[in-house]
Amino acid sequence: MSFPRSIVLLLAVSVVAACGSDTTTDPQPQTSIAASSGDAQSAQSSQALASPIVVRVARDGAALAGASVSWSVASGGGSVAPATSTTGADGLASTTWILGPSAGANSLQASSAGANGSPVTFTATATGPAPTQANVSVLDNSFDPTAATIAAGGQVTWTWNGAANHNVTFPAGMNSSNQASGTFSRTFPTAGTFDYLCTIHGAAMSGQVVVQ
Repeated sequence: MSFPRSIVLLLAVSVVAACGSDTTTDPQPQTSIAASSGDAQSAQSSQALASPIVVRVARDGAALAGASVSWSVASGGGSVAPATSTTGADGLASTTWILGPSAGANSLQASSAGANGSPVTFTATATGPAPTQANVSVLDNSFDPTAATIAAGGQVTWTWNGAANHNVTFPAGMNSSNQASGTFSRTFPTAGTFDYLCTIHGAAMSGQVVVQ
């Protein structure tokens, strides 16, 4: 059976049009940002956290280098440095967070334009300043508490409450005498960790002073 030429041409044009009308497009790459490390830390107020705040930026799950990340304090005061950082080959960007001046909750946000999950929120807790005075009870064969924390320039006072002789001895000197009663006080002008013991009973009776 033969068809008129006009019908054949019409069918051919329809097939070509149908082939050219495919509107399917490839999916667009998806960029995302997420916390990597550094969340839920604590530090003394107005001090930097021990570990940096780190985010990871990815494109379709693979690390994305060269992405800009902006950091901003959301609550609690304080500051960050730097305020803007760029991801490396591993997709990571970081900043150092200095907490606000008051004890309590702090929060920080990391943003990357156009990234899913932006902004990412981090939290931290600021603790109050260290005390200037601490008291330690010298018991028979133990110190209570075993660790005392004070601010630089602060003083620790040991009070003998046991029945036997004990002493408070530091490796660098400035020690108490052997005694069974009374008190001994020492001022710590600089920050650091200072271990001590009772030389009569050795390492089994030891303590520590942490100066911030």
